[in-house]
Amino acid sequence: MKNHVISNNEEAQELIKRLQEYYHEPVLPLSSFCRAMSVWRDCIVKNNTDPNLLRQENQGGRYFNFLDELYVDIRKSNLLARLLYAKEPLRSRMCPIHKGHYDGNAMFFEKCPHLCDGTGWLRERAGDEGFSGIKIVETPDSEIGKRRVQKWFGKFR
Repeated sequence: MKNHVISNNEEAQELIKRLQEYYHEPVLPLSSFCRAMSVWRDCIVKNNTDPNLLRQENQGGRYFNFLDELYVDIRKSNLLARLLYAKEPLRSRMCPIHKGHYDGNAMFFEKCPHLCDGTGWLRERAGDEGFSGIKIVETPDSEIGKRRVQKWFGKFR
């Protein structure tokens, strides 16, 4: 396959259309999927809080109060970032130090000697890079010891 640079949106849309025909299912950028999930969540919440929409049995009525908490967990999920953006397989071997539990210090500041990347689970493949979707950036104008955290993968909106 030739290494061809996509030059415009129309060309990108044509490639997506061809991929959809090949896979026989929708193909879309992750940001579009994330936006759709966010709209779905907002609609479920509105359907259960807007007085004009309330009924005896509303879609999501049993769980809509938990969607905001779930949304936060999804947005900050290292596992989802590794599965979706880094295309890593699910990790199955527990770290002997962190034993399957998150450790922010090992993720961002002091690397785990077993390369669990602070997730508590060991990388499955040698080529995996410990993707976290978060980058620590030292800022020269900040106070000593303060760090700024930046997310650099697509946001779940």
